[in-house]
Amino acid sequence: MPFNYVTVTASSELFAPATRAFGDILVIGKGAVGRGATTAQAFTYPGEAVKAYPKGATELTVKADEGATTLTTPASFPAGTRVRVGKGQDTEFVTIRAVAPAGGDKFTWTLEAGLTAEHPIGDPLVWEDPNAVAAAIATAFRQTPPPTRVWGIEVDPDTPAWATAFTQAADVPVQIVVLADTPLNGTPASNHPVTLLAKHVVEVSHTGGDGMERIGVAALDPTETQTAQVARNAGAVKTDRMVLVAHKESPDDVAAAVAGVIAGHEPHLSLLLKPINIGMSGLFTATEIQTYYDNSVNWVTSPVMLPGHALYLGEGLTASPAGNKKYIDIVRTLDDIGFRVKAALIEAIGDLRIDRPGLRTAVTLVQSALSPLVTRDVIEEYAIHIPLLVLLEREPATLTAEEVKQIGNGRSTRKVDMEVSVVYAGVIHQIAVKLALKG
Repeated sequence: MPFNYVTVTASSELFAPATRAFGDILVIGKGAVGRGATTAQAFTYPGEAVKAYPKGATELTVKADEGATTLTTPASFPAGTRVRVGKGQDTEFVTIRAVAPAGGDKFTWTLEAGLTAEHPIGDPLVWEDPNAVAAAIATAFRQTPPPTRVWGIEVDPDTPAWATAFTQAADVPVQIVVLADTPLNGTPASNHPVTLLAKHVVEVSHTGGDGMERIGVAALDPTETQTAQVARNAGAVKTDRMVLVAHKESPDDVAAAVAGVIAGHEPHLSLLLKPINIGMSGLFTATEIQTYYDNSVNWVTSPVMLPGHALYLGEGLTASPAGNKKYIDIVRTLDDIGFRVKAALIEAIGDLRIDRPGLRTAVTLVQSALSPLVTRDVIEEYAIHIPLLVLLEREPATLTAEEVKQIGNGRSTRKVDMEVSVVYAGVIHQIAVKLALKG
């Protein structure tokens, strides 16, 4: 080794706080006929979900010869369904003319025309139309701006195990959860999936891992009377972690569309008058809108003052105004700031000491997370208070016996209390103008 007057050994100890998406969605719904439940998958493009989630999927249980006009399967598809048979070069498409039970939990499909190739036992039979989960994912991606990533979980369409799906959902890193084609109504009368959704988002937000806070979105049933609709916002559903929306008859999954709208906007942005890309048969009256507002239900509208006759979200309410969390941007912003503070402070754990330099550094870490939010006008200002630091800043001779004990307890338990207060200025939702004409 050559002689050197100065030797430098370089290393990197740079720390980058963890980041968290603000608008990833999880869609849970009934899956393919004949296939059963599936595990969570992530999609960044709706076409991927259409391929992954067909409306029906089963397989041949009896070999089918070339020219055969019947197939034997363990699942029943409706007559008139176009089905893809086989895989690879032997793939072909057939149309079902009729379906009849074949005994032993099997069905015989009669086809419109004979097969053009031979197909062995186990060859796939796929009803390629998208199922409810795929359709909901496509609707979410159709919003402007769209979400970045949407997850999907299928439950068995015949015997949906919602509780199992929600248990799996607890480990999926998303911020918004919605049920595909599942409006909040009276069917079933108990343990409605939307009720289970509300319980899920509250439980995971309070007891789940860091960054797993989430909200749920559900649509009311437009076939019910308004009185029946608003009465559904009760019990477990009435929480600031749920977003309910009312709409007129629509061919689209409105809950998924609202989830897409939420996901496309940063947490601090209000959902008021954000465009929603769906079809809808009519509009609500002013009286109906007031009733929905009074019951913490959002609605889809088309204000006369906005050109183009497009549809917009009429409000950005949570399902419960309790706890001063009337608007969903408040809930989402609190979740976002909470994660940013924790991600910054994790650097202090196991490293900083409980003394003046150590606690001052902890304050600096929080400042590094919150100051950019002030610069971006997400928050107005903030204040950080560590009671133990206040005592450590004083001259030791001026401390009382009780204050000395507080410092000792903090150092022995190695636990530091910190209070962070943030000033958050929401956007204008309504303006009252008094116009006077004077001569």
